[in-house]
Amino acid sequence: MVAVTRVAASLPGRRRAELPRSSAAPRVLLGLATVALVFAASGRSLGNFLAVGRFLPRGARGAGSGRISRRAGDGEGVEVAALPMTQADVFQTEVNPITGELDVDSLPQDMGVYAVFDEDQKLQYVGLSRDIRKSVTNHADAIGIQEAGDLISSVRCLAMPSSSKEALKETWERWITEHMDGGGEIPPGNLPESAPGADPRWRSRAGQAKPSLNLAGVRGITTPAEATAAVKKAVESYPVVLFMKGTPVMPQCGFSAKAVGMLREIGAPYETVNVLDEDSNPGVRDAVKQFSNWPTIPQLFVNGKLLGGADIMTEMFESGQLKEAVKNGGTEGGSTASSSSSGAAASVGTVELIEDPGRPVASLLSQTLSDNFKLEMLRIVDDSSQHEGDAGALEMGLTSESHFTVEIVSPEFDGMTPVERQKKVFGALKDVMPRIHALSLVTRTPQEVSR
Repeated sequence: MVAVTRVAASLPGRRRAELPRSSAAPRVLLGLATVALVFAASGRSLGNFLAVGRFLPRGARGAGSGRISRRAGDGEGVEVAALPMTQADVFQTEVNPITGELDVDSLPQDMGVYAVFDEDQKLQYVGLSRDIRKSVTNHADAIGIQEAGDLISSVRCLAMPSSSKEALKETWERWITEHMDGGGEIPPGNLPESAPGADPRWRSRAGQAKPSLNLAGVRGITTPAEATAAVKKAVESYPVVLFMKGTPVMPQCGFSAKAVGMLREIGAPYETVNVLDEDSNPGVRDAVKQFSNWPTIPQLFVNGKLLGGADIMTEMFESGQLKEAVKNGGTEGGSTASSSSSGAAASVGTVELIEDPGRPVASLLSQTLSDNFKLEMLRIVDDSSQHEGDAGALEMGLTSESHFTVEIVSPEFDGMTPVERQKKVFGALKDVMPRIHALSLVTRTPQEVSR
């Protein structure tokens, strides 16, 4: 199994991005159907791209590549160069340290072409716009405050205020073509929505994002039984449903943001239920926990079955199982771990028991797990300092010992699915969980550790 790490939103203090250089990675080969979909927004046919040598191997293009033929009204027969991305001006974005919002005031308000890079220098989107600053602002709103600062770190802008629509399109095409010729992939924001790795938020405004489900509907939800019935109806009516805190555009916790990111990365269509929306989903936050016998949010259901929370999703994502499970409606929480026939494993770690009056919750966690499991390794990490001021923890009246990461190695997990393992642990911790806001749990067998 792969260890799970929590993803926290990075707002103030992110590092500055350098501009990307040409990659030495092999050229990515794409099917013609994908290429056609990618450039459908330009209004040009695939045949037009192939006719002028687009997406042909390096050196196979004609001498006219990268040129723009003006229309008759602009001076027939006159050609001007479609400028490369390297000649565009570079603008670094800033994150407001108080509000966490992205400051793009330095970007031009002109018509032109622009390319957006994340903090790791990866190209995210190439666009053309009548107002570059307004378009980037719309991208930030659609992506959401938790991720915009990381995904929109620097922007290359080429102002073309007097250019024709054809000139804008040709420049846009050249930028993507040159990026791919340098070994890059099609940017996530320019991929077709159904393609793996696509991020459709780049091509939508915040208000146009797919809405979360309204389980209350017209009749409303007035009792816990009605809330549970609404949860049951939702998981049976939709192939993939994620119960989360917030929405995909604006997640309200790091675990929910991570779950959304993984589903987006594998290109999975899915519905969401915002358990914090008491107008649309009153009582659903508690009802889904009762329905699934699972104490934490988010929860992912596939074909009516609980697949797991953020920790299990992470393990399955990193092993490639998540994409397969969502596509095929796999078994609960991934495949059952296989037993080892080689006998008992060697010592796999240290059982770190905590007995500290100054840390009552951590001590209770330690004692409860020690009493209920044959432990071959136990590690409890208090992550509360990373979540100081967390609204959910404060709502529970927790100012310390609110967030934990727990890693357990026990032979009792042998032959169990990840969901079965975590249910067993959460069952043992039923009297402790009300005192904890968030717990990231990793469960492994001795055989899994020794591999």
